[in-house]
Amino acid sequence: MWSHLLLVLLCCALDLLGAPSVSPPRSPSTSTSTSTSSSPPSSSSSPPSSSSSPSPLLSDAPSTVTCDKAHVTTAARFGVRVIDEKRKHGFKFKLHEVQSSKYQQLSDGNCDIHVDVALVQTKCHFTNPKPEDQCDLFRQGERGTWATCAIKLSVRGKAATVTRYECITKPEPTNDELFWMRPDFPALLPLDDPTGLKAVDKAVLKFNKESKLQHYFALMEVAHVTIGSVPTRGTITWIMFALVETNCPREATHTFAPCTPLCLDRAQHLFCETFYFNFQDKVGELECELYLPKELSSLPDGDPEPDCGPLFHQSPEFYACKAQLSHPVPTVHNICPFPLKVVLRS
Repeated sequence: MWSHLLLVLLCCALDLLGAPSVSPPRSPSTSTSTSTSSSPPSSSSSPPSSSSSPSPLLSDAPSTVTCDKAHVTTAARFGVRVIDEKRKHGFKFKLHEVQSSKYQQLSDGNCDIHVDVALVQTKCHFTNPKPEDQCDLFRQGERGTWATCAIKLSVRGKAATVTRYECITKPEPTNDELFWMRPDFPALLPLDDPTGLKAVDKAVLKFNKESKLQHYFALMEVAHVTIGSVPTRGTITWIMFALVETNCPREATHTFAPCTPLCLDRAQHLFCETFYFNFQDKVGELECELYLPKELSSLPDGDPEPDCGPLFHQSPEFYACKAQLSHPVPTVHNICPFPLKVVLRS
């Protein structure tokens, strides 16, 4: 079915080589989406598949984390929310199931909680303001990701904090497993794959050339890359990527290279996807979502935009994350452990 759907999408994309379609949010806290509802992958090595209806684990739970073992799902959901809030790259995750839990009761009704959870990747990039429980999931043919996480929480009175988490993030199934199960499905490529990077570079140039937005946008990160072959169309690379607003006006005549990304809270963000036709060296129509800045207030007249440092992939946090991952996978955005032991380079 996916191969037929992919063929339809590719044929449509070939006929729709035009300006990027940007879907503005209905309000600063919501955005429109072109994605359709989907289900997580199922295989012998992956967590059980979830249905389109809400999991019984996620219903009728209190909103506050307590030391009541009957409400462990509330603690797990809180932990996942913290993971998503701390992410500076990749996609948000949603709780799939609580695999185990352990409570250490302390004096005065306080406790420490350890939960092991299975998470499924959503289609919401971390810049998307939509809550994770409203985000669509990747279908199996779209090559989404699962994660298993150990989360430690501390409950003191009515306040709960996440003190530590560590996750293993991986595609389910892997490319090797999928080759034997469904060879017609696309393969995941590393996020720094040369063909994928070439496609993204062309897509960013295309967006800035055709955009009507006030400022130029720079590449924030490559989010997802898959590759497959379609009869009569050849090899196709499917790319997802995130853009961030820069300080360069769209009318500027100087080159794009010196443009500096605005601080994340002050910048507009875009999440885009498209097809790249390898043999034709051509980028298809861009499908993009626009997310407004979290900070909407204007700077005083004459004040320059603040300098908030490098984007995540050029920051010390990125290198610390990469060094501390137990099982890094180059085709996905791994969940960084918390807390990160960041050592500033001299």
